Parts: sequence; structure tokens; C-alpha cells
Amino acid sequence: MRKLVAFSLLVVLAVAACTPTSSGTPSPSGAAKLTTLRLPEAAKIVNTMDPGISSGGAGLEQIQNTFEGLAYVDQVSGEIKSGQAEKWTISPDGLTYTFNLRSGLKWSDGQALKASDFEYAWKRATDPATKSRYAQTLWPVKGAEAFGTGKGTADGMAVKATDDKTLVVTLERPAPFFMHLAATWTAYPIRKDTIDKNGDKWTLTKDTYISNGHYRLVEWKPEQSMTVEKNPNYWGENNGPDTIVWTLYDDVATKSVIAYEAGEIDRAVLVGADITRAKADATLSKEIKKFERQGSQWIILDTTNAPLNNVKVRQALSLATDAKRLNEVVLKDAYFNSVSIVAPGIPGQKKENALGFDVAKAKQLLSEAGYPDGKGWPANVKFTFASGAAETKAIAEAVQGIWKSNLGIDIVLEPMEDKAFDNWRTTRKDQPFNMYVSGWGSDYEDPNNWYNLLFDSKADFFYAHWKNTEFDNLVGQGLKENDVAKRKTTYESADKIINTEAPYITVYHWARFDLIKPYIQGLNHYRVLGRIQGYLVKVNK
Repeated sequence: MRKLVAFSLLVVLAVAACTPTSSGTPSPSGAAKLTTLRLPEAAKIVNTMDPGISSGGAGLEQIQNTFEGLAYVDQVSGEIKSGQAEKWTISPDGLTYTFNLRSGLKWSDGQALKASDFEYAWKRATDPATKSRYAQTLWPVKGAEAFGTGKGTADGMAVKATDDKTLVVTLERPAPFFMHLAATWTAYPIRKDTIDKNGDKWTLTKDTYISNGHYRLVEWKPEQSMTVEKNPNYWGENNGPDTIVWTLYDDVATKSVIAYEAGEIDRAVLVGADITRAKADATLSKEIKKFERQGSQWIILDTTNAPLNNVKVRQALSLATDAKRLNEVVLKDAYFNSVSIVAPGIPGQKKENALGFDVAKAKQLLSEAGYPDGKGWPANVKFTFASGAAETKAIAEAVQGIWKSNLGIDIVLEPMEDKAFDNWRTTRKDQPFNMYVSGWGSDYEDPNNWYNLLFDSKADFFYAHWKNTEFDNLVGQGLKENDVAKRKTTYESADKIINTEAPYITVYHWARFDLIKPYIQGLNHYRVLGRIQGYLVKVNK
């Protein structure tokens, strides 16, 4: 397998070596050596190289390297910075955003890029006929939700290019997080003529995949490789590698490590046992980088089903859960230790609101709930999980032992075949359960993406069936508040309520482990949907 991977990569690199430089002409004799960054990616990109359709996942890294929105999220600081828009203004009522595009913007084929390209892209992504997997990103725009649900029209969506350099967007209601949405891939511009001519095949070749980012497509061999080169028509600087080659693996976690150790790629993905092995290896241990991912993994409790409908029982279970042991011992420190329900970095999240780990207090609360030392605890409280998920099984077994030891209670483990579990999970909206494991990672770094989207009783994304009127009122206020300080304080009050009532018990916060070659500098994953941005990377080889 290594020989096959090496051979296919040599073919890709041979193709890349024959491609023109970023100026579009062959490199002259004596010029600086061209650099190539070699990365892994999942093979099943399918149709997700279309930014207007993609929901993320495999292909997003390539999209983010070949396209740019009005603004972008800095992959080091997390700040919103100017992209295709040189500047923007927001009306005092927070409803109207006026974007002024940079002068002389061009597509990768040299054609002028206009504000109307953004208007077209946004309306295309919202159109239900497009079947965008992330269209709701644009729903804060006035008329977008109506259009996207078949109750309105494209003309009724309030995004308008008033001239070639000006895009005016009006929102349904103030949305302080809107610039984060404007920076997502769904809001990237797209060329109408290439889609009209090529349909859904427009993403497949370098001549039809017309983009506007730091890089442009050279070649895509489905399920084999993808190669990009510097885009000579990009408006700004690009001091990254001349070429980026992604080798596409059917199993990135397993095969990227093999290829990395064989010297075939510059970065590998580490999971599971490979993390432990790499930490113990004299060479690999020096090449490990652990990145934060803004996500939480929870045990989700049905707060309407006895005995978990008793807040003291939920608090006791949470306080008795040794999350530090779960991560560092059971899961081999593959993640970050639990801090609170919402992942760190989200305005409103406050570690002081968390219940923490306190066995004595947990025992006291369980006794007050009517189960002193576990006596009288129901015999059929079930922890349901997919049997094929080794990590979740390990969590369930560990928690079963921890609660038996700390509280004297017995939990019944209920493994299900993976498909059966998925079906079971989807029916929990109106069916009782006790507990299961799931998680969430930020789509954008804003409290709306957590408190409102997941925990508001009208949303109840994970079917915890938890309702607190004061919490709902607070997150409703936070959604409309434009004052940053007041908004943060409002969500902190809501955060206190949800942590106190414990409908979720946090197992860990997400992480990403990479192996990175010593000659690679600047390779970074930002904690929110972090993908490698080639223009930040130096290949000193």
C-alpha cells in the first residue's frame, strides 16, 4: 500500500512540477526553487467543491484556499478581516450592511469580479432548487428564509448590487454575528456564466472551476489527488507555497500517518492509538501539535423522564463525573478537559458557572433527591450508545463505573447497532430516553450558535426536553442586543442557568492532533472550522 501511495503521489508531483508558476509562465533558470505543500484529505469530496452547496467537511479546505468572501476569519487570531470588501458600514439600527469592494478585483481567469457576483451567489445558495446544505447561513437576510422555504422569491431577498463595487444587504432583524456568516463559504461569490455553461460539473476542471482566492485549481483527480497553484489574479499577497497537493485517502486517519512516516506528505491526522504511539516515539513526539477545536462532547439527559427530571439528580450525576479522568486516562488525553457546558471562547461561556467535580456534594444532592447512597435508585436507567463507536462505548463503561463508585448507583448500558442507534436518536424528539452521547462544534464563534440554536426550548437540538423560561427570555434578548458588553452579560446569565440545571454533562472539549514536519512553519487550525490556509504556511525545504 505504501508503494502504491508513493507512486500515485509521485505522479501528482510530476504533474505539479510541470505546471506554470504563479505568473503563468515557466520558472526561469536560476529562479528560486518552487515549493510544494503536501497534505492529506478524505477521498469522498463528491460535489462539495461547490461553495454554494457545501456543508463543510471534506473539500472545505480546498474551497477556502481557492475562494474568498467579502470578509474572512483570521486563522491565527480569529478576527474578522477585510477580504474582497475593502470596508463595510452598518446602519445605526444594525439592519443594513453596505459593502464596498476593492478596486480591480479579478477572477482566476482574469475577468473582472463585481458585486453582482455576490448577489448571484447568495440568491443561488438560498434558492431551494440549489439544494444548498448550508443555506440557513444566509437566512438572517431579509426575505431569505421565505425564499429558501418556497414562500418567497429571489427578488424579495434583500441583497442587492447597487453598482459594480457596492453590495447592500438588509437583515430581518439585528444580528451581531452577521459578519461571521458573511465570511462563511456559502457567502463566497460564484461566476454565473461557468455554472450556466457547465451545470454541476463546473467544479471538476481547472478551466471551469473559476475562483477568486489565494490559489486556483490545477487538477482534481477524484478520490486520488487535488492540486492548486498560486492565483496570479488574487488582489493581495500570497507568500505561501507555490503549489499545494492534497492526496485523497479513503481512510485519512490511518493512511495519512503511514504516508507521513514514509516521507510522502508533510502533515498527518492523529487519532486514537496513533496518538499514544506518536507520543512514545522519539522522533514523532517532537512533531505533534495539539490544536483547540471549539466543541463540546456531552452526556445528554432527558430532563422530563424520571429520575432525571429531578434537577438534584442531574446535578449529582454531573458533580460525580470525573471528566478529567475520562479525558486524560480513559481517552488518553486525546481532547481538552471539560470546563463547562459551552466550549471556551464563546461570549457568555463562563467557567465559574460550571458545577465542577465534587463527590461529597454530589452524594448530598442525591440523598436530598431521595436516593441516599444510591438506595432506591431505579433499575432501568439506560445509557444508550452505538456499539460501533469505540470511544462512546469506552465513555459509557467508564461513567458506569464512576457513578457506581462515587454514588452507589447502577446504570444499564444499552448498545445498539449503529444504524439502529441513528434511527433511535431521530425519534427522541417525542420519545423518552435516559441518556446518550453527542456533541457540537461552532460554525461561527458567537453565542447564538450555541445558546439559541441548541438550548433554547424552541430549538432543543438534542432533545434534552429542557425548558427554562428565564433562560429562553435571556437568549432571546441576547439575540437582539447590539451592545457587545450587554450581550455578553446577558448570555453569561443564561449560561449560569443551564450549567446549574445540568441537562448536559460535559465529557470533554474537542481537539485536533496533527503530525507536522519540522520544515513546515505557519500551519495552523483555528478553533472554529479551522482549515489550513496555504498562504500562511512556509515550506523550508
